[in-house]
Order: sequence, then structure tokens, then C-alpha cells
Amino acid sequence: MNFFFGISDKELKCQLTIAKFQNKSNAKGHSLFSLFIENNKWKISEINCDNDEHFYYLNNSFFSKSSFYFLAKKNEIKKFDDKRLVNLNRFTDTLPAFRANMKIYNDQGGFSSYQSEYPFSMVTKTGSILSPVLPLTNINADKNLIYLPNLHEEPRQKEFEVFLVDLLQKKVLLKKKILTNCVNCFDVEREFIKPDVFLFTKEYLAVPVFVSSKDFHLSCEHTHPPLTYIMSKDRFTRIAELKKEVNEIIN
Repeated sequence: MNFFFGISDKELKCQLTIAKFQNKSNAKGHSLFSLFIENNKWKISEINCDNDEHFYYLNNSFFSKSSFYFLAKKNEIKKFDDKRLVNLNRFTDTLPAFRANMKIYNDQGGFSSYQSEYPFSMVTKTGSILSPVLPLTNINADKNLIYLPNLHEEPRQKEFEVFLVDLLQKKVLLKKKILTNCVNCFDVEREFIKPDVFLFTKEYLAVPVFVSSKDFHLSCEHTHPPLTYIMSKDRFTRIAELKKEVNEIIN
């Protein structure tokens, strides 16, 4: 099961396009729902948005920093638990992966798009993420932003920390508190865009989405885990050692 997210921002607008079909069949009987927290309980609401035979279209008015979306049938909703998220179906568990399209744009005509999905396999886990900053930022851009969507099974918004760490200098460049079950965001200063600077979260996972703006042109991408950059057979050991090193720096 996948959840989907959009960006809520003063300067950027967003449109989320979610397919009603997979690579094998159409989503007959599936509806689109929003997921949010209210009084420390999970709440859901069926979404009434623009749609056609093939897609749902969520515009900017639907998004908040603490809303996520998913596809389900009405009878599957009976399994919904307001105290802990459960995997309601396997419709979006596909190969190739089931994607939604998140388009960001501004009033000046700039736009970009990338995938938006938060797999259920991440919802039940805690841990840390480690991502390089340089590959998906632009030192010549007017602004670089990192969005960090986190979705965790428990219906609460708990603070956790995100860091920008220089591994060469063994130095914390930035430390911020962000929230679980929220699409977090912060600016990346140009001085932090270096080959040795890494994004690191402590305690909880997230999906880092990098947005750069230059003369109102936009670029939107998200990183992959370091395992995708290391080809050696001992890559799991190397990543564990690297995370241990980062933990020693931030502590």
C-alpha cells in the first residue's frame, strides 16, 4: 500500500495526479481518501476532486503539511484503525512501482514534477536516513529547499531532528527540529552545497525531496538511499559504518 503527498507552500503551488489503474488492472471500486490526525487519532475522509476515467487530480487547495492520501475500497476501510495505521490493500504494491505524479509550479510559469509515494513499508519503521546534498541542489539557484515528508504509524506529531553534516570537517552545519506525520521543509544555504555535506535524520525516516528555483524555473527530485550509489558487495557494512560516523559527529 502506498500513501501520497503534496506540497503546501506560500510560493509554490502543487497538483497531485493519482492513477486509477495499475499495470495489470483498473482500480474498480477504489476511492481516494485523505488521512490526517485529529485529537490524537487517525481520521480519514473520502476526497471529492476532479477526476476522469483514468486519474484523480488534486489541486493546491487540498494540501496541508499534515495530510496524506491513499486508494482503497469501501469494504477495506472497515479495517482502518484510528490508533495505528494498517495496510489496507495491495493495489499499489506493483512492479514496476506504482507512482503518482506531483507537479509543482509558480505564478511565473515555472514548473517541474516528480513522483509522490510513501510506501507502507516505511510507515512501520524507525531509523535514520542519509542522503548527499550536492547532487540534487544547485549552488547557482536563487533558492534550494528540502521537503521531508514523514508518515509514521502512530497518530501523533512528535519532534525529531534533521542535520546537515560535513563528513570531511566532521562538523554539524545545521540542526533543525521537524515533525512526524508532516511534510516538513527547510532552506539550504549555498555555503552548505558541497560534496562532503550529507542530510541525516535521527530517529525517524523520511523521503527527501529537493526543489531548486532559478529565475522562476523549477527543478524537483528526490534522493535515493546511499545503497544505490555503492556497488560493492559490502555496501551494507559501509553504510552502517558511515551512519555510525555521522552519529558520532552529531553527538
